[in-house]
Amino acid sequence: MDLKWRATWPDKANDGIATCDKVPGLQARVYLEAGGKRWYWFVNDTHARAQGIEDTKEAAKEAVRREFKRIAREG
Repeated sequence: MDLKWRATWPDKANDGIATCDKVPGLQARVYLEAGGKRWYWFVNDTHARAQGIEDTKEAAKEAVRREFKRIAREG
């Protein structure tokens, strides 16, 4: 699943949004919690589809990628 990542806010590090052309209308957000220990992730369209907490940014982005793939398969 080819996700396109961009910064959520231009002046805020460790906070990003992902979209994918293959799943229009679906987006995700990954960001570092206040205090900087865990990474939160959310996938949503018109409502929340999935969410979680991971120990690393890479793990959070991988969780988002898996959810995009799952949702794409469900149609």
